[in-house]
Amino acid sequence: MGIKGKRRQRQRREQAAQHIQHEQHADSSESPEELSPSSSSATLSIPTTASPEEPEMLDRHILLCAIGNPGKLLATRHSAAHILLPHLATSPLRTSRPHGGPTADGPSFTAEPPSPPPSPLPAALITTLFPSKPAAAKQKQKSAVEDSYTTTLFQSTAFMNASGPAVSKAWRTFTNSLPGPARSRALLVILHDELERPVGTIKYKKDGSAGGHNGLSSIASSLPGQTVHKIGLGINRPQSREPDVVADYVLSTMPRGDVDRMIEDALPAVKEVLHKLGTTGRYLKK
Repeated sequence: MGIKGKRRQRQRREQAAQHIQHEQHADSSESPEELSPSSSSATLSIPTTASPEEPEMLDRHILLCAIGNPGKLLATRHSAAHILLPHLATSPLRTSRPHGGPTADGPSFTAEPPSPPPSPLPAALITTLFPSKPAAAKQKQKSAVEDSYTTTLFQSTAFMNASGPAVSKAWRTFTNSLPGPARSRALLVILHDELERPVGTIKYKKDGSAGGHNGLSSIASSLPGQTVHKIGLGINRPQSREPDVVADYVLSTMPRGDVDRMIEDALPAVKEVLHKLGTTGRYLKK
């Protein structure tokens, strides 16, 4: 081989070595791969650093407690929350999946409320959870942090005026089941009837007075200092404000038309509040 040939061969070896060094340097500068959530857990594996294009995803846990009256009074206006609860249990809260089901990037939980509407559920802890987070393809389009969340539904077994101890026990059981860091991010939401709103509308309130609602007063007494998010389901108010007239009104059976209107109009509004609370920790009234 001549001198020129040896020189060209040496140049090719040097170029190849530079190319390999460049690739190794590029590999070492890449960010760590994010861990995907396990299909057997509702929690997320959080990377140590978050990419600017993909907001860091954190878990928030909501306990939604429906209060009302049990037994023969389940279908009354005062038990509007119990009437609506089965529809929350069978209707997905945005992008969602059953607890322990496919990961968030897998199939969504898309069950629709059955027809005809179900009877009020027997009072019990409903263990169906609704983990919800934006699909991976949509994460890159979001500039703000949006948390994932789960919603657990609880139906009180107590009479309305004694809701406090039942809700307090459910809240303690719920928070004790969470890992330590998650407890500070858990939210307590109360679903109740609301005389001051028309049927099909809702009233959201964070903390504040009970507004004369005995069930909310009982909860405030049992959980002093606890932040409580309240969603009132409108049931209308009778023309008379006499206590006996109001009592008869709220303890009367909710008409079929009012039930349908509540499911059609109030249900989406309740889900919107839960979604905002779950993804941001707050709800700004429109």
